Amino acid sequence: MYMRHLHINPRTTVPVIFGVLLTVMAMGQIFTVKVFHRNSRPFSTYFLTSNQNGSEKRCPGVRLSPRILPHIALASYPGSGNTWTRHLLQQLTGIATGSVYTDEDLRLNGFPGESLSNGFVVAVKTHELYDETLYDRAILLIRNPYETFLSLFKFVHTNHTGAPSIEKYVTGWTMFVAKGIDKYIQFYTSWMKHVDVLPIFYDMMKQNLTHELHRIKDFLAKSGIKGDIRCALAEPSGSHKRKKSLIPFDFFYSSGKRTTMNLMIKQIRNAFKKRFRNVTEKMETWLL
Repeated sequence: MYMRHLHINPRTTVPVIFGVLLTVMAMGQIFTVKVFHRNSRPFSTYFLTSNQNGSEKRCPGVRLSPRILPHIALASYPGSGNTWTRHLLQQLTGIATGSVYTDEDLRLNGFPGESLSNGFVVAVKTHELYDETLYDRAILLIRNPYETFLSLFKFVHTNHTGAPSIEKYVTGWTMFVAKGIDKYIQFYTSWMKHVDVLPIFYDMMKQNLTHELHRIKDFLAKSGIKGDIRCALAEPSGSHKRKKSLIPFDFFYSSGKRTTMNLMIKQIRNAFKKRFRNVTEKMETWLL
């Protein structure tokens, strides 16, 4: 009976309602960031959905998954092309990749899930040894160690795209390679213990990207994660591509170093042959 006498002034009421809605939405965004980001570090929620996935209109922007996904590792020895593979995964699925590390350059330039290692990312970058308690599945990325060590050395002494001076190689390269050999073997033999792992070769992605993307897509499909290969191929390179070195290859790997590296490659090849099928022939071309 009192509703007939209630007078609503649209000039004052509508702005108030609109303001309340904006406040609720803003609080929701703040809450979402704190839930998704394990360190609760402030960053733009808009950035999570603003990155465009290639130039194809049908391809969504990169964002966090709206549902909890299996914990999938993207495991690789440093310098194996992990950043490029993350870019391809994001293009393929439209879902951000995560990382157990925090790289501000990556987070602000194409990898909005950087530092996240939960079920809201399609895969988690890690260079750590295999831990059976952390990951349900794994994509194991492997690259020719001759190229891997060079790439890692460049990153350690510069950044994702730079190149160190000749002096850096003269003073630190030999010891760097010697230490890297044991770590390389230890890393890959540990991850081969995972019961659900997909080996992906960087070399093969360079030679036949479409074929390798199909393998990755099929692997992710078993976890209910959809992918569109056309989206990955629309912008396959990414923005963190390193320029090729003009220094002769023999400068880095003397005859003695090659003998040691080849022995390591044969050891890794034998381990892969026991764990996987039809993959070791890719390693034959690594021997020098």
